[in-house]
Amino acid sequence: MQTVYAPGNANLNGLNLAARDIDSGVTYGLSAPIDGWGGGTASNAQQSDNVGRSGGTSGRGFAKGRHLTIAGWIHAKDPAAMLDAEDAIVAACSLDDVQLTVTEYGVDRWVMVHREDEPIINRTRPDYAEFSLQMVSDDWRKFGTELSGSTFLPSSSGGLSVPFAVPFTIDATQVTGQVSLTNPGNTTGPVRLRIDGPTTGPQIAHIGTGLVLTFASSLVLGVGEWLDVDMEAQTALANGQSSRAMWITNRGWSGFDPGDNTWSFTAVGYDPASKLTVYATPASQ
Repeated sequence: MQTVYAPGNANLNGLNLAARDIDSGVTYGLSAPIDGWGGGTASNAQQSDNVGRSGGTSGRGFAKGRHLTIAGWIHAKDPAAMLDAEDAIVAACSLDDVQLTVTEYGVDRWVMVHREDEPIINRTRPDYAEFSLQMVSDDWRKFGTELSGSTFLPSSSGGLSVPFAVPFTIDATQVTGQVSLTNPGNTTGPVRLRIDGPTTGPQIAHIGTGLVLTFASSLVLGVGEWLDVDMEAQTALANGQSSRAMWITNRGWSGFDPGDNTWSFTAVGYDPASKLTVYATPASQ
């Protein structure tokens, strides 16, 4: 039997392609690195030759989708188990978007993929087969584990300085009204915000880029109400359902930039229960 490719393995639609299923008597393994996984994707920029001078002219290039080839093998305890394993491979290689998670050196990153070409499975023995899966991701990015952080509106309370011979100070309790998260990747990832009421006219500024997402003061969230903001999809839904796009007065949509990011939370009025939660997903090319 071939050995599992190291250091990486892959899980496609819940099927671990580098593991042994003791109950079924089937072992899956990767026989090579996933082709198309390492590095960025191609550009869709088109170049045309210059007329009457050297060189060429290109329009702005954008990253293409990611095309992946997963090559591996199956070892089964008997032909019946092999048949079940082959069916599992085909089911995992779905026509619909499914998650592919690749682990390299203990780091998990994932993409949403669907079948691009027919899955190839060659059974060389009754208990052994090799497979090749052609998958494609419409998004060019590889995503990491989602990060999150929360804050209430900025405030300060308490604090005392007593003029003894030796200065004596009691520190105040402060809420910064900020959430800071770091994207370890090399490209911008998606961001979701949740604003919990009660609050009036909430405003969130992405400090890293200067972009500000402002909601009009007429937008009032009561106790138990919240607003879901998807910065990448550019939507704002009250209680996760009803659009509140008409209340947005400054559409400063922003993302999870590489490096340090800070979101600042303010509102027209202060309520100690007003809360902002930021959900940000690291991304790499």
